[in-house]
Amino acid sequence: MQTKQKNFFTNSWDYVKMKLGAFSLWQLKRDILSYYKNVDKKTQDVKIAEALEYLRKHRLHVFPYPFAKKYKKEDVEVFIDQKCGLKYVVHNNGHRLYFRRGSKTKRIQRQYSFLCCEQDPKSAHCYLSDTFRLSDGDILFDVGAAEGNFSLSVIEKLKHAYLFECDEEWIEALQKTFEPWKEKVTIINKFVADKDSPETIKIDTVTENMKSGSLFLKLDVEGMEKEVLEGAKNTLNSENFDTKVALCTYHNQNDFEELSGSMKKKGYKIEPSDGYMLFAMEKLSPPYFRKGLIRCSK
Repeated sequence: MQTKQKNFFTNSWDYVKMKLGAFSLWQLKRDILSYYKNVDKKTQDVKIAEALEYLRKHRLHVFPYPFAKKYKKEDVEVFIDQKCGLKYVVHNNGHRLYFRRGSKTKRIQRQYSFLCCEQDPKSAHCYLSDTFRLSDGDILFDVGAAEGNFSLSVIEKLKHAYLFECDEEWIEALQKTFEPWKEKVTIINKFVADKDSPETIKIDTVTENMKSGSLFLKLDVEGMEKEVLEGAKNTLNSENFDTKVALCTYHNQNDFEELSGSMKKKGYKIEPSDGYMLFAMEKLSPPYFRKGLIRCSK
């Protein structure tokens, strides 16, 4: 994730409780339930109805659905690599996922359990679906890589992976995680944007010397998705590439409509993720729930 990337996700739901305070969370939950009392249930989205039913019985959560209860920080086992001193967990495909130097064990447990929760097949933040997947030989652009869990999940399928992460503190951990595949992994320590500079790079700049290929773009950049897309317009419009995009839409209130419209104009088919999110790192306003991402393909 881009910028100081996702304190919201990096520190999990515990961070949100600390940031907003228990009373604010309780107030937000009350406001949501009160608002939807006045919404005609006959026209209500079934996934919103499910979320409201969950909220009536449980505390506020980013993913207000029963699947979230499966992921407990206490179940995460954290190890330490005695050779390099970095802590790691064993990811769901059996590979080591390293964390930045100095990370506390409890923080890693919170972080990793939340990362697993957000990639649950029923999550609104899950990049893949039964009909939207990576193929063998794809080239992945992991824009906002952070710890690199998504790339690690699919690394064996990939022809090459470009990991974009601007936070210098994550680079050492990424290098260690992807050491077994260093020949096909490029880590770029820059912001991804709509222009090139000493601090930023465009996706088009990376692809300009590629003749063809099957590309998969994962974009989760703290509300800067429009700028990243502008810097990838040649790639997205090129007939030389078979391109898929997993594009996050929860950071801003109107992102789902605006980004969906933008991708449709480029000729992409749009598949929204399942369910909704409550992005509580800012003051939410009605209708509160947001679509997590859209899956885009030609």
